[in-house]
Amino acid sequence: MLHLASLMERHVTEMEAFHPTQAVNEFARSIEEELDYTLEASHIEHFARQFLDDETVYVPKVYRDLSTQRMLVMEFIDGIKASDLDRLKHDGYDLKEIASRGADSILKQISLFGFYHADPHPGNIFILPNNVICFIDFGMMGRINQQEREDFTDFVELLINKDENKIVDALLKLTHYAEDPNRSELQRDLMEFIDRYAYLPLKKLEIAKMLQSVLEILTKQGMSLKPDLYLMIKALSIAEGLGRFLDPEFEIVNHAKPFFRKIKASRYTPKRIAGDLVDSGTELLRLFKEIPGEVREVLKNVRDGKLKVEIEYRALDRTLYRLDLISDRIASAIVLASLIVGSSIIILSKTPPSWHDMPVIGLVGFLIAAVWGLTSILRSGRALKNH
Repeated sequence: MLHLASLMERHVTEMEAFHPTQAVNEFARSIEEELDYTLEASHIEHFARQFLDDETVYVPKVYRDLSTQRMLVMEFIDGIKASDLDRLKHDGYDLKEIASRGADSILKQISLFGFYHADPHPGNIFILPNNVICFIDFGMMGRINQQEREDFTDFVELLINKDENKIVDALLKLTHYAEDPNRSELQRDLMEFIDRYAYLPLKKLEIAKMLQSVLEILTKQGMSLKPDLYLMIKALSIAEGLGRFLDPEFEIVNHAKPFFRKIKASRYTPKRIAGDLVDSGTELLRLFKEIPGEVREVLKNVRDGKLKVEIEYRALDRTLYRLDLISDRIASAIVLASLIVGSSIIILSKTPPSWHDMPVIGLVGFLIAAVWGLTSILRSGRALKNH
């Protein structure tokens, strides 16, 4: 896979923005983690701590003493798979409630904790009595930091409010790009996206399709989402699919709104503001503390003659190439002029051997000069055209 990704990255221009080699490396890392059951045991325990006070979610117990890197021993779960609709209906489970709790648990994991089950498909979810949701298979977990959660919330809010002035900046915070995108084109594409989805009824809104449209816009501009966001979008799409599978009337947008409001409100809590001020003050103090030492180091390098200034001139290669070309032309012109002058002297002095009273050496010199001059002109023209 890495070999194929390398070929794609080198030879398919459209794939450069996606960094396929990075994707393969991330996949390899994920596979290695999934094969290490001590890490999965830690995932389960971390996940369980997040839902200690939530009676709607159950997490299997891990038996650490019996588990190893290649064997995971955990509590046996006797439940019904979320995909087994017939049995759930037969046993009297509330499918609407299950869909609602499942979506809320995923949104809670992402928005409040930033540590979430990255593969919540129906086979990895069991339903226990009283419509309790039980997750299994914690090999693939996702993490998203607070700043990325807030940036994603800002983007969604601007989409809903149709704020075309700020939406481009919000999207740029979520992406990677080698070159600055065309802002006017990006803004136009985003407004067309809003027009397409803004007036649809909630029942017809599908997060998976909407996010796919956003990815197509990014691809067009040579941009890509940050890796953590890809995994989060995947988890949300799977959760939405499961919700609609259990309840055709399910609307994940309504479930997401309260969580987005909490993310937005969390920025303005006294604890958060105080923490930000402390962090900023600490960084400022560290900067003031480091400045004298840095200045002293610079002055010492100046005194010792070790200060180096590196200048990158991106057009320098082209300029040097043209200078080399000019030098070659001058050298050729000097040799050509010498050949013509020498041949002229030989002809005027009538140096033998002769052909029709014309010195042969002089004629050959003129012929060589003509061929040389014509070849130099053609070669120089091609060189300028190719560079």
